[in-house]
Amino acid sequence: MTTGAGETGTGEPPEVRILEERAVDELVGKIQNAASAPGAASAVERWMAEHPTELWTARGHDHVVIGDVLMYLHDAPDGTVIPHECHPDGRERVYTDLDHAEMAFEV
Repeated sequence: MTTGAGETGTGEPPEVRILEERAVDELVGKIQNAASAPGAASAVERWMAEHPTELWTARGHDHVVIGDVLMYLHDAPDGTVIPHECHPDGRERVYTDLDHAEMAFEV
């Protein structure tokens, strides 16, 4: 299931992908592990210098580049961690469970 809210660097609404809570938790763990790997921070700096800054990127943490995609985590007001995926062309995708889909873009 997908829905849109807010805007990305393309002016298009971000795509929200609804996953099972377990799948979101697994994705969060993978992003955190990859972000702590040697060289991850420098790869993120290069990616950010070469591509448009996305709406939520500065509010995020645990940034990591996977292939040509920037992934990071964003904290919703209730403390839920929401994974984001930013593409070089400015498209952004957010992964969350159904219970948190409405707050995916709240700060």
